[in-house]
Amino acid sequence: MKHIFLSFITFFLFTLPQTVLPSTPSKQDIELISKANKRIKALNKSSIPTKHSIKVVYFHASDQAPLKGWQERLPRTLADVSTYYKEAFSRFGLKSKGLPFEKVKGEIFIQSIQGDSVSNLYNISSFDSILREIERKANGRIHFSTDYVLIINGLCDYGKDSIYYFHSPYGAIGSTKSGVCFVADCEQLDTRLLKDTVQKMTFTEMAVKDKTCSVAEFNSWYIGGIAHEMGHIFGLPHDFGGQFEFPESETSLMGEFGSRHFRDYLWKGEKTSYFSTASIFQLMSHPVFAGSPNINDQLMDFDLTSVKINPTDSSLSVECSFEGSDRPYGVVALFRPIQLSEYRNCSYSAVLNETNSVKLKLSKVPAGNYPLRFLFLFPNGSVSEFNRLITTDSTGIFKVVEVATLSQVDKAAFLAKLIKSQTSPDVDTKIDILKGLLFPPTPFDLKTFEGNQLYLSDAQWEKANVGWGKVARNYFSNDMEATFFLELHGKLYKKGLYAHSTSTYIFNTDQKWKTFTATIGLRDYAHTEGSARFTVIGDGKILYQSGAIRVNMSEDIHVDISGVKKLKLLTEGTEGHNHNSWAIWVNPLVEK
Repeated sequence: MKHIFLSFITFFLFTLPQTVLPSTPSKQDIELISKANKRIKALNKSSIPTKHSIKVVYFHASDQAPLKGWQERLPRTLADVSTYYKEAFSRFGLKSKGLPFEKVKGEIFIQSIQGDSVSNLYNISSFDSILREIERKANGRIHFSTDYVLIINGLCDYGKDSIYYFHSPYGAIGSTKSGVCFVADCEQLDTRLLKDTVQKMTFTEMAVKDKTCSVAEFNSWYIGGIAHEMGHIFGLPHDFGGQFEFPESETSLMGEFGSRHFRDYLWKGEKTSYFSTASIFQLMSHPVFAGSPNINDQLMDFDLTSVKINPTDSSLSVECSFEGSDRPYGVVALFRPIQLSEYRNCSYSAVLNETNSVKLKLSKVPAGNYPLRFLFLFPNGSVSEFNRLITTDSTGIFKVVEVATLSQVDKAAFLAKLIKSQTSPDVDTKIDILKGLLFPPTPFDLKTFEGNQLYLSDAQWEKANVGWGKVARNYFSNDMEATFFLELHGKLYKKGLYAHSTSTYIFNTDQKWKTFTATIGLRDYAHTEGSARFTVIGDGKILYQSGAIRVNMSEDIHVDISGVKKLKLLTEGTEGHNHNSWAIWVNPLVEK
C-alpha cells in the first residue's frame, strides 16, 4: 500500500503551482541594481559575450546503484533551481535565463560516475577523494580548475529503522574562474514533492540527527541547499540581507537557515527565502550571468587605502578611499557584532562613481566589536576583498582597529619564558625566531642581493596586505602564543610568510631570479571550514595556481620565474568567505 500511496501523491503533484510573488524590493534597491547594471554594461561594452555552462555529475559508491528515479527527479529539480535564480533577477527588473546547466538535446545532462569505495567509507570530509575519482573517471570532460561543476552525491542509506542517513560532503567553493559544489541526493528529493505535507520521513545528516518532518519540508531544506551552495560557486558570501530588507515571512537564502526555506510558500512553511539585494548586486557581474569572458589571466590592480567612521544620530557613515588602475562598479559591506555567526552579516551596497572614494551608511550600533568585510566588485566579475574590525565604547567613539592589536603577544616576555623552559630542538628554533623578530635585520633588496638564494620572508617587498591581522615575516600571528609560530603538519618552520586570505605580497625581482619554491598550506589548528587557493603571478601572468587547499593538506611547489620583474604571491578564500583561511607560504625561496 505504501508504494500505491506514493504514486497517488506524485500523480497529483506533477506540476507546481504559479510562484507566489515575494514582497517587492524597495525603490532604492531597484534603482541601485539598475544603476549598477548600466555601469557594468558600459564598462563591458568592448567585451565579446561568452557562454558558460555548469556541468553536473551524479556520484555514487561502488556497492550502490544510483538512487531510485534519479534520472527523472534530478533534471526537473535542477530546472526548478534554475527558475529560482531567474525569478531572483526578475524581482529587480533584470532579465536572466537562470542557471546554464549543460544540456544535451535540450535536456539537462548529468554524468553518472561510480566511485572506487563502498558507501560507508565516504563521509562529510570526502571532498578531495571524490574530486580525484571524478576527474580520473570523467573521460576528460571535467576539469575542476576551469569548470563550474555541481556534484550530486547519491551517498544516502535507508536504514532498517526507516531513517535516511546522509554521509555526503556538503558545501561549495568558487570564484569567477571555476567552482565546485557538493550536494546530497535522496530518493525523496524531487521538486514535485514540495507540497507533500502528508508523507513523513526521518533523516540524519551533519547538521541534525533524526529529524522527522514532511517530505515537503525535507525538499525545502535540500533543494534550498542546492540553491544556497550554488551561490557559493559564484563567490557569494553568507549574507542575512539589509537591516529591513525582508519582512517576517521572508528570509535571505545566503543567511542563517536560509537554505532551509526554499519555496516554503508551497507547503505553508515558516518563511520563504530569496536572494538579498547584495547577492544580486554581486551575481549580476559574474561571468555565468553577465556573459563576460573567462578572466584566468586577469588580476585587479586595486587597493583599499583607508576606512573612516563618522557616527551620526541615526547611522554610521563609512568612507572608504582606494587606489588602482582598475575600477569597481560597486561595493558590498557585510557588518555584524563579533559574537554573532557570519551567517548573520547585515549587507549594504553602493555603486561607485568616478572618484577614489565611496560612502556607505550602516546601522547605528551599541558599544562592542564589529567585523566589517568589504567586497569591491568589478564589471568582469572579479572581487577584491578587505577586512577591518570596528570598535566602539560607551562614549560613542568609533575606531578602525587592526585585529592583531587587540591581543598581542609580548615577544620579550615570551622569549624569556622559552629560555627558562626545558631545551629541545623546537624550543631552540623558537628562541632564534623570537630573537630575529626582537632585533630584526634590514630586509634584503632582491635587485642588489649578491647571494644565489634568498627566502622572500627576509626580502624587501613593494606591497603587502593580509585579510586578517597584520603582515608578518617568519611567524604566523601575534594574537596568541599558541599560534605564534609557523607550523604545518606538526613541523616548525623558521622561514615563511603569514598570508591569511585574501593576501598579497609583491616583490621586485628585476629579472635576476630563476626559480621560486615553497610549501603551501593552512597553518595547524585551522578550522575545517577554512580553505585557500594559492597563486604565483609573474608580471601579471599566472605561473602557478593551486586547487582548494584545506586543513591537513599541503603542496610543494616549484615555479620558473626567469625574466620576471614583479613577483606576486596571492592567496584567496575559496568558499565564499575567508574564515579560518590560515594560509602560509613556508620556506618561500628564490634562487638564481
